[in-house]
Amino acid sequence: MVERENPQTVCKQCSLQIPQGAKLCSHCSSYQDWRSSFSVSTTVLALATAFVSVIGLTGPTIFKLFHRPYSKARLIMPALDGTILRVVAVNSGDAPATLAGARMHSNYLAPATKVRLRNDDDAIIPPGSKLLTFDIVPLLDEDTSYRDSLEIMGSIISNKDTPKTDIVIGLQQSDGSLGILTFDIDANDMLNLLRANADRCSAIKEPNFVNGCIGAGSGHSLR
Repeated sequence: MVERENPQTVCKQCSLQIPQGAKLCSHCSSYQDWRSSFSVSTTVLALATAFVSVIGLTGPTIFKLFHRPYSKARLIMPALDGTILRVVAVNSGDAPATLAGARMHSNYLAPATKVRLRNDDDAIIPPGSKLLTFDIVPLLDEDTSYRDSLEIMGSIISNKDTPKTDIVIGLQQSDGSLGILTFDIDANDMLNLLRANADRCSAIKEPNFVNGCIGAGSGHSLR
């Protein structure tokens, strides 16, 4: 009796003979069916793994080489408490912004009224958020501040319009662009501002242009 030889074929990868119909080469362990199109050698896998690792390590460095830091700052939540103004600065960028300045536009207070940042270090707005505190310094004495506050109170009681007053704050971004925050001061805030200024000036015995009290308090004479 003559034994029949098993039909042979060659491996698609290593070209060695393997039994016909075999799905896996007994020599190189490569697939012989449709999966042979997706076979990847261990060398290629190692190179791919190394490439991904390198990208993970050098990616941030490459990003920094081509990325220019910039600021994205804005001013929110202005709140006036007497002669004290508080504003929240939020910078969602990755570079500092700068406070360009603040001023008051008013048909009631003198143009020389100051909106003065209390802490000069706060003029730099780093990434994140911080509270900015300003002092409102009108050039009024105690008596004028008190008299004007009574006038504002009369307007509130009689529902009359009060002269328009607003505060403008500029914020400069790292690319040189300028953002502006403008908000109105209503009659009640103006009343509280004048009353607070009258209280502040009550202790001034001589004209003082630094703190805004240009005249003495009640019972004092100008020198």
